[in-house]
Amino acid sequence: MRSSHAEQWHTAAYSEYKSLMDNDTWVLVTPPKGRKILTSRWVFVVKYTGTGEIDRFKACLVIKGFLQEYGIDYNEIFSPVIRMEVLRLLLTIEALLDLEIHQMDVKAAFQNGFLEEEISMAQPEGFKIPGKEHLVCKLLKILYGLKQAPRVWYHTLSVFLKSLGFCKLIKDRCVFCRTRGNVTCYIAVYVDDLLIIAPTPALVSELNSALKNRFSITDLGEVTCLLGWSIQRDLKGRTIFIHQHKYATKVLDRFSDYIPYTIATPADRNVKLSLSSQPGSDAEKYAMKDIPYREA
Repeated sequence: MRSSHAEQWHTAAYSEYKSLMDNDTWVLVTPPKGRKILTSRWVFVVKYTGTGEIDRFKACLVIKGFLQEYGIDYNEIFSPVIRMEVLRLLLTIEALLDLEIHQMDVKAAFQNGFLEEEISMAQPEGFKIPGKEHLVCKLLKILYGLKQAPRVWYHTLSVFLKSLGFCKLIKDRCVFCRTRGNVTCYIAVYVDDLLIIAPTPALVSELNSALKNRFSITDLGEVTCLLGWSIQRDLKGRTIFIHQHKYATKVLDRFSDYIPYTIATPADRNVKLSLSSQPGSDAEKYAMKDIPYREA
C-alpha cells in the first residue's frame, strides 16, 4: 500500500477483520461443488468531524454483491431509510421541547444479522490463512455488499427495539417510539446511525446501555454532525441550526477552476442547447471529458 496513511489503513483493516472473526461471521470450508464463489474487496473511508477534521480511518470488507443471483443467493432486498423531512422534524421537536439527543454508531451493523441463504466467499485479500488458502468462507452472518444486508439488519434491529417496548411510526418505519406514562422517547434509524431522543439524560443512558448490551455501539454523544449535516443547538433559545458549510466549501473548491466569477444563476435561461453544440472532434471530446457536469 503506497498511501501516505498506509499504517492507519492497515490498522483499520486489521480491526475490521478481527471484528469479523470475533463475530463468527464465517467458517472455512471446502469449496462446494456447483456453487458460485463470491469475492470481496476492501473499501477505505476517512471519517470527518463536523468541523472537517479527520476523526478516524475506517476499513470495510465488502463482498461483491453484484455477482449474486436472484432466487439463489438472495430474495427480498428492500429496506427503508428515514426520510430527511422526518429527521428535520425530529430535530425541531427536540429543540422546541428541550429534549436530550444522542447519536450512536453501530459497529459492523450488518454483521449482526444471520444469513438464511447459503453463500460462499473467497478468503479476503491480505488475510488468507497460511496452509488453508484452498478453503473458502461459508458465510453465517451478513456482510456489507450483500443485496439483502440492509434488510436483514433492519429486521434484526426492529425485533430488538420491539423487545424494549418501541413501536414503528406509521408514517416512517425508521422512527421508533415508546411512551410510558407521560414520558415519550424516540429512536431514529439511518442504517447504522441511531439517534436517541428522550426527555432526560438518565433515560438516554438507560437506552444506551440496553443497546450496548445487544450490539457493539460507539456513543458519539450530543449530535453535532449527522449525514453530512453540521448541527448547532441553542439551548437557551430552544432553536437548532442545520447547515452544510463543509460540503458547500468542498464543492466550491472542486469546481473553482470552472467558476472564475460569480453569476446569479447556474446558466442563462435564454441559451438554447442542441446536439450541434456538443463536442465534435476528438480533441474537443478529450478536452471536455473530465468536466463533471453531472455533479455540478
